[in-house]
Amino acid sequence: MKKFNRRTFIKAAAASGVVGSVPMYLSLADHKKVASEEPLKKVWSQCNGCASMCSKAVYSKNNRLWKVEGHPLHLKSGGRLCARGHGMAADVYNTSRVTQPMKRVGDTFEPISWEQAFSEIGEKLGKIVEEHKGDSVLWVEHGPRGKFYADILLDLIGSPNYCTHYSTCFTSKTNVWPKMVGDSLAADHENANYLLFVGRNFGGGIIPNGMNKIHKAIERGAKLVVVDPKYNEMAKIAHDWVPIRPGTDLAFYLGLAHTLISENLYDRNFVNRNVLGFSEFWEANKTASADWASEVTGIPADKIREIARDMAASAPKAILEPGWHGLNCHYVNSTQTAQMNVILNALVGNFYKIGGLYPGQDIPFGSVDRKMPPFKRKGERADGAGVKGKFPTVEPGRGIAQITPQLVEEGLIKAVFIYHYNPLRTAPNPEYQKKIKDAELVVVIPTDWNETAVHTAHYILPEDYYLERTETPRNNSGHLAHIYPQISIRAKALDPIHDTKPLREIVAGICEAMGYEGYFNFTIEDEVKAALSTVEGLTPERLYEEGTIEFTTHFMEGVPLEFKTSTKKINFKVPEYEANGFSGVPTWVPPATWPKEENEFRLIHGKQPWHSHSITANNPYLMAITKAYNGEWMWMNKVRADKLGIKNGDTVTVQSSVSTKQAKVKVTELVHPDCVWISNSYGNFSERQKDGYGVGVNFNDFLELQVEPMAGGTNSQEIIVKITKGVS
Repeated sequence: MKKFNRRTFIKAAAASGVVGSVPMYLSLADHKKVASEEPLKKVWSQCNGCASMCSKAVYSKNNRLWKVEGHPLHLKSGGRLCARGHGMAADVYNTSRVTQPMKRVGDTFEPISWEQAFSEIGEKLGKIVEEHKGDSVLWVEHGPRGKFYADILLDLIGSPNYCTHYSTCFTSKTNVWPKMVGDSLAADHENANYLLFVGRNFGGGIIPNGMNKIHKAIERGAKLVVVDPKYNEMAKIAHDWVPIRPGTDLAFYLGLAHTLISENLYDRNFVNRNVLGFSEFWEANKTASADWASEVTGIPADKIREIARDMAASAPKAILEPGWHGLNCHYVNSTQTAQMNVILNALVGNFYKIGGLYPGQDIPFGSVDRKMPPFKRKGERADGAGVKGKFPTVEPGRGIAQITPQLVEEGLIKAVFIYHYNPLRTAPNPEYQKKIKDAELVVVIPTDWNETAVHTAHYILPEDYYLERTETPRNNSGHLAHIYPQISIRAKALDPIHDTKPLREIVAGICEAMGYEGYFNFTIEDEVKAALSTVEGLTPERLYEEGTIEFTTHFMEGVPLEFKTSTKKINFKVPEYEANGFSGVPTWVPPATWPKEENEFRLIHGKQPWHSHSITANNPYLMAITKAYNGEWMWMNKVRADKLGIKNGDTVTVQSSVSTKQAKVKVTELVHPDCVWISNSYGNFSERQKDGYGVGVNFNDFLELQVEPMAGGTNSQEIIVKITKGVS
């Protein structure tokens, strides 16, 4: 490679007209030499490795990424960045990025201009709306990051069909907590005395500062108990790891509640003052004793009673972790399990308590004064979320993402917009998800050549990478309780190196091509300024300078006089469920499927400390970690493996009702005999993603399309597979 000195580098950059494109072609040694004399630029951004969106400093020289560091104040990171936070930053230079707008022509894609893309999409969408009305258009995303812009488009055409990925993730929790409590409360781990984590794994998650808080609690004398079919990362620091038969968390919870109530260990005063439906719940579950739960879960009855008694002894500084990205949210009984999470925390009286649960402390933001679309009548949602006679208790604001191909097949959806979401890897049965392409118009807005873009898109409109764009401020809340509210901002750290655009400009271009002028008469700077207009004394300049701001307004202990539910109380019996034909109180519902034969297992999945679903599985640095640790291998219990003649490192054939694939096996005693476990990050099949292509398998490869009727979930742990040694 030609050697560059500083003078020739500057000349080349000037000649190209795009300074940022030149360093891409330098070797690392050349780049370091060229950049050594250049000033170091620092910009505060937010990570895109997972939903935690940790605040981080992005350093660059000559528009070339130099390094990233965690923000010491940020709630989720506490100054630390996980492997994903570092690895994902480098993906700005990943060769799998889509570098300009693309149009499908037969089985291939051809590059087109933004003007042509907007013109053709606008014309086709206009015809679809004219012929089939706005109800035939769906916007689905890893939400709600693009909702503000998507809503403008959907309001203009008259579509109610905004949908997030939550039905493939944690929808049972978000469905239950508003109906039972009115708020989703978070745990104050650092000040708790007893921490019970069931199917929840901060170590694999990853929430760096969450692990830090738990370490501090343990050092202070708190007890951590992990209940999980797999010996996960958190189990390594726990006082107890309790293996549980997968799919039976609900029975475990019922056994805990029975012990608390029958032994009069629950907080009677809290329940009497704040709960409706206690007697109905108890009447329905009088026989769900620890002994009964032991038979279902495989956990000794004495251990169930011990956990319940320890929680009661530590109350109200005792927590059943309310986070819901774990193994317990993907079964036919997951809504009832989520209900029991609320009930158990209420029984120990930890609501709105330091060392217990309390709501995230959010700062209210303002919004730009924009031109409002004329009212267009919207019909009912195509997916039936919130619709009587279909899925009446599913949240219409989130929808049922996994049935998108079904809606296309049925002719209910004619145009699909997919933003920052890859359903061909994160929704059930990818071969069925490919049918999305049969819609009259499919527009995918990614950053890379993911499976959904390659196999379903008619048009690909590439978004700027997260380091290349500014977004409006966000509150730092959710997974972790925090006394002091925080806000952070993602600011543009690098100029775009490809012909990409931010989402605002993409949606504006489509709307304007349809003849809708003036609805994006604001800039991102206007949005940031408007968002902060409600925060006295805080300017955009200060937020850009500091990255994360923490406020002194803080949480005060005390249960509210009224809860924001339909009854103004905590509902152990949920009126909304009862009114729509479901049981108002949770009772035992078995999993839909059970392994029966000697070579049958329940296939379960979870996270690894260096990956986030499929979004990170094409990163060369993170995939190097995978190769070093055989991270894509399937875990199998040694006793079961011995019976099948399977040894560590063997290749096995994995068969479900949906597909047959091969995987390598890790034989271990650290997973429950009833199941096999895989990471949810592998199985990429886009040939344009060379680092992730063909590595491992994905649980969705084996999953039938399902909809849990109360919350709309995918039931993605309801997979029974047959495993045989070798390739068959």
